[in-house]
Amino acid sequence: MASGMDEDRLLAEIERSLARDDPALDERMSVLGRQFAEGPPPEPDPEDGVEHPHGRRRDWRKIVAVVAVVVAVLGLVLTALLSGPSATVPDQAPPAGLPAAVQAAPAPPVPYA
Repeated sequence: MASGMDEDRLLAEIERSLARDDPALDERMSVLGRQFAEGPPPEPDPEDGVEHPHGRRRDWRKIVAVVAVVVAVLGLVLTALLSGPSATVPDQAPPAGLPAAVQAAPAPPVPYA
C-alpha cells in the first residue's frame, strides 16, 4: 500500500507544478474534470427510437421490418434461381424398372362418361 500512497503523492505534486507553470492548462483541465464528473448524458427512451450519431432518430421497429422484407425477398429470389432447371445437368435417366419408351409415350386420352 505504501507504493500506492507514494504514487498519489507524486501525482499530486506533478499536478500542482503543472498548475503553477501553465494556469490556462489548469483551467482547461478543471473544465474537463467537471464535465466528466457530471456523468454521461441520459439514455434515450427506447420507445422513441435510438439516437443517431448525426442527430436523427431511428425507430428500431422500422429497421427490423426493412431487414425482414430484405431477407424474405432474397429468400424468394434464391429459391427461384436454385429450383429452376439447370443447363449444366444432362437429362435424367428414367427410373429403374420402366422402359424409356413408356415414359416417352404420351398418355392416352381419358374418355368422359
